Amino acid sequence: MRALLTLIAALLTAWFAVLTLNQWRGDRASDDVLRRPEMSQADYTRNIDTLRRSELLDPGTNWTLVRAAALALREPAQSQRVAEAVLDREPDNRAALSLVLDATRERDPRRFNRAAEQLRRLDPAGQR
Repeated sequence: MRALLTLIAALLTAWFAVLTLNQWRGDRASDDVLRRPEMSQADYTRNIDTLRRSELLDPGTNWTLVRAAALALREPAQSQRVAEAVLDREPDNRAALSLVLDATRERDPRRFNRAAEQLRRLDPAGQR
């Protein structure tokens, strides 16, 4: 029994270490993109790939939204696609709606207005 508990503790510790490393890498990539928007295309692509890989270990939408926000700096259409994928699963996700709003402001007035209406419905007081 003690050996089984030791094995479980070791596995949980290893999993915690993997998740911590994933968080650290994702945070670092996000900070780098947001701090240095003028970075080279190669650095930008590497950071976006790191954010995509961070999504694999996290079943939530946090890293997906962080990646969409980073994509918004250079690729608004791609940012919108990523945010829309979140909205397919979570139609009332305010962060995803905000990203769609920003991504469509100049490109797609109809979608911009729909996203604005959805946000007003979710937050009638406008405290977004």
